[in-house]
Amino acid sequence: MRTLRGGQFVLAMVGLVFSWVFFPPGMIPGFFPEARAYSHANETLLGFCLALFLVAAVARRPLERLVERHRGVMLALVLSGLAGYGLLTGALAIGHYSPPFALVATFVLAASYVALMLCWIMTLARIDTRQTMVLLFGSAIGYAALTMGNFLPAEGRMALCATSAALSGLCWFFLKPAAVPAPAYSHEAVALRHAPFALLGLLAVLLIGGRVVTGLYFNLDKEVPFGELLVRCACIAGVMAYCLVSARRGASLEQGYRNTWIPAAGLFLLGAMMIIGLQGPTSYLGLGITHGALNCFEVLAYLILFRFVKNDRVSPVMVVSLGMIVFKVLPIALQRLVFPQVISDLGLTEGDVAPAVILMSMVVLVSVLAFANHRLTAAELRALAQSDEEEGANAGSAVAPSTIAEAGTRGATAAPAAVAIQGAPAAGAESSAGAKPAPHAHPSFDEACTDVAREAELSEREAEIMALIAHGNSQKHISEVLYLALGTVQWYAKTIYRKLGIHSKQELINLVTDRVEGE
Repeated sequence: MRTLRGGQFVLAMVGLVFSWVFFPPGMIPGFFPEARAYSHANETLLGFCLALFLVAAVARRPLERLVERHRGVMLALVLSGLAGYGLLTGALAIGHYSPPFALVATFVLAASYVALMLCWIMTLARIDTRQTMVLLFGSAIGYAALTMGNFLPAEGRMALCATSAALSGLCWFFLKPAAVPAPAYSHEAVALRHAPFALLGLLAVLLIGGRVVTGLYFNLDKEVPFGELLVRCACIAGVMAYCLVSARRGASLEQGYRNTWIPAAGLFLLGAMMIIGLQGPTSYLGLGITHGALNCFEVLAYLILFRFVKNDRVSPVMVVSLGMIVFKVLPIALQRLVFPQVISDLGLTEGDVAPAVILMSMVVLVSVLAFANHRLTAAELRALAQSDEEEGANAGSAVAPSTIAEAGTRGATAAPAAVAIQGAPAAGAESSAGAKPAPHAHPSFDEACTDVAREAELSEREAEIMALIAHGNSQKHISEVLYLALGTVQWYAKTIYRKLGIHSKQELINLVTDRVEGE
């Protein structure tokens, strides 16, 4: 993995901050209220984004090559967003705007945004995991500050939205590609079956359900109150700053997840209850808290997606493009388009019983999810979370033979024979007896495990579990001696088999045995 240093890290942070600012609250009709042809521009913009992300997920191979090899072309696509806003403004100035024209302009804007996301997806997929965590947390704080631009005059808001993608694209372009070779990603859709669905499912429910709740109060015809936006920014900045400090101190992925999940879930509950209990303008205080919690959940979803990409080497364009649809495009469409329209069509008001029922349901749902979260996601979190030493192993450091030779003794006892090896091959027994090999003897069984792990670029934990499996131990036995959940060991086994190109324990034993015998 690539590690950014100094100016590169700052450039990446600035670029990611501006990459968040594409979907303004009022969007296009708010910028051009006198142009009826633009009244449905929001729907077409989000529709094009959804369609283009689906295309990106399907055409992942050529798009990844395009991003890696043709940076100038990608930058031109990103900068085309300026042309999209220019077309909308120019047509309005000369009075020649029409629905077909608005359709073309919104397509250009959507293509610019999707191209920008693909650029950053490919970049973050190759950056060190801990730096990815810091960049996501830090950029969310910067985005919270930029949202205060909603109180600029209409021309200023449009200029901010029009130039944000271009500025982000320029930052990406000048962030030079890594000199290390690109990882070999799996582009098969079947690789998605190993995704942490329980973890991502919880976040999807919260994001979509939460956007539905806030959408009941979201009126595009009114200005967002300053207090609501200020509270939202304070909540995002507070949670993300806490996570950022924790990440800088060396927190693992599991710690980073819990540092985000717990305060964000608490804020969501508090905001929902305040919306229910308060009426009139004061209810916006709860709305701001709920919005802030939702933004924190979105950052958390992206963090999990990128960790899955790096851990299982799955196509980042396929994984994150689908994630953008689930965690960003659809929730925003529901919040800003669908439910405000439903309220308008049905003539509902904030005092009606329907919003209160939905809000109460969300409070109960979030309470249940918060209580059940650890049980549902513990195994997947342990499988995704790796220590700094494992990151070093992934970066190319060799797996020490002592790590494999001592596999299974950790936490069980200090005695060398703590792990009972079931059905270990004779080569392994000879090695443990300390027999000195001849000058041209074949490697011992443990040395063969080390070689296989190094060539497949397995992490330290993966190499440790691989050695235990190769010695014939059952997954249940491994889970007991390593103090891991059985589901976690099963997850690691699947990842190890996929990286080695095999499908079973017997194939792994045969692979190592062949190495011992020199075949």
